[in-house]
Amino acid sequence: MRKPGFPAPHLYLCLAAIGSVLVVGCMGKTPQHSAQSYLEDLKLYNYPGAYQLLSHQDQLDRTMDQFLTEIPLAPDVSRDWFKTVLHATDYQIGDAKVEGDKANVAVKVTRPDLALWERTIDATMGPNDASSSIAQKQINDQTYPKLVYDDNIALTKVGDDWRVFVDFPAKESIAKMRKDAIDAFHKYDYDKAISIYQNAIAELDKEQATGNAGLKFLYNREMQTIQNVKNQLPESQAYIPKIGLTDVDMKMAASRVPGIFGKLTNTGDKAIDEIQFTVTYYEGKGAKKKSVYTETHTPVATPFEFTDFVRPVTPFVPGETRTFGFRLSAPADVQQKATPDLNVTQVVFTQSPAPLPKPPAPPEAAPSPSPGAPPAAAGSPAAAGSPAAGAEPSMPPLPSPPKH
Repeated sequence: MRKPGFPAPHLYLCLAAIGSVLVVGCMGKTPQHSAQSYLEDLKLYNYPGAYQLLSHQDQLDRTMDQFLTEIPLAPDVSRDWFKTVLHATDYQIGDAKVEGDKANVAVKVTRPDLALWERTIDATMGPNDASSSIAQKQINDQTYPKLVYDDNIALTKVGDDWRVFVDFPAKESIAKMRKDAIDAFHKYDYDKAISIYQNAIAELDKEQATGNAGLKFLYNREMQTIQNVKNQLPESQAYIPKIGLTDVDMKMAASRVPGIFGKLTNTGDKAIDEIQFTVTYYEGKGAKKKSVYTETHTPVATPFEFTDFVRPVTPFVPGETRTFGFRLSAPADVQQKATPDLNVTQVVFTQSPAPLPKPPAPPEAAPSPSPGAPPAAAGSPAAAGSPAAGAEPSMPPLPSPPKH
């Protein structure tokens, strides 16, 4: 959980005083009462009050400052958007199941579908629009896409009162598993990603702790997306020749670091979230030709998650042309002795139901690329593995990796 827009430390005493009044007046004699009190404190940004409603073990596991970075049932967004998204989130308390000194209260959550919302805005806004301004207006008008799912608040009884039980160490471990799963996904190891998600969901099933039901819903949703990508592997591999490459050349940056530049065009009919390039270095010719080194790069990397409107989140759409440039990472002796060969090796189709943006105009006039065109003609600098004369003085920005 990223840090919310919480008050400055010098305001804690004032808020704590408010929270103490709420706790005294609202400490639940029933599980639903405690759950409702926790959610009311959360919606009022009364974080000290919410913290005081946690179980004793949870307060031992997390200080107040640590709690602010992983508030249960709060939106997982940056400080800039925390209060805005929290304000747009609705919680409805449902039935409670009580077994001895433990209870589980159902909570229905309605909130912005963050990734879909961001992609929808980025796909439809005009050239002079700011995505954050559109998002704020849609929050005010309640016209953003909504996500509805079942969550839960687990409680434990202490004396006559019910306290919210979170189990922060388990949450931290499960969150790391999710990060590992997303990392595996972006390395195209779909079986590993799905297996990690399954293990994380199994961990969530082992106990009743606050927020586990919501995490299960979200993790299952992400896992299904990855499963869909895996199912599309034959189709996505067959699509690779439709990624046209032109003007590919090897050039030297101002820092004297070699890189490969060029243009790629989506000549097919599918929107793409990710493309992987593989640069393979070869030595020798004919029957003696052999691969001595490989490196991979991702010229198209559309974020998997909500990015807080800090960058455009737009897939590579049919008919679109983009420029690319990346530094080569092979050891210097490999670059000097071997010839690099650039190929598209992975394509990930867009899974989001968001509308697709119109393809922008090409960055500059260029001949139409042929599907599957080779990265460089024989004898060109890229094919020869040597820097081009008269190279550009600097390299364009490297593609940003997906945000995890």
